[in-house]
Amino acid sequence: MSTLAVAVGRAEFGLPAGQVREVLRPPPFTRVPFPPAGVLGVAQVRGTVMAVVDLGARLGMPPVAGAGRLVVVWGRGREAVGLLVDRVVGLVDEGGDELPPDEAEAALPPGWLAGVAVPAPGRRVALLHLERVLGQEAK
Repeated sequence: MSTLAVAVGRAEFGLPAGQVREVLRPPPFTRVPFPPAGVLGVAQVRGTVMAVVDLGARLGMPPVAGAGRLVVVWGRGREAVGLLVDRVVGLVDEGGDELPPDEAEAALPPGWLAGVAVPAPGRRVALLHLERVLGQEAK
């Protein structure tokens, strides 16, 4: 099964590639009152209204400023969520070695981490259970 590796800061996270619809520049979004952690607002992309979530903020990582960030549109059926990431690294085959989580990965809430892929020596990709990470925003 393929995974789309994205970078947030210096960490790489794996998203299920089969549910990635597209990657685009951040669309204009409207802020909403009292959003859940990491939710920047809502945007309309090709007729679909979706939450835009800063993946780094949702994972409890410090904010990273900079131009060139991207939104990965992820979803099933008619529902979608936009995930703001620093960059897209590429596809990773999950069939490589698997390691126990390091300290930063282990700090994620229980159930958010599906595993850790090692596509190359010295490179780690934390595989996320996005439904659990996003909670209600994934619905």
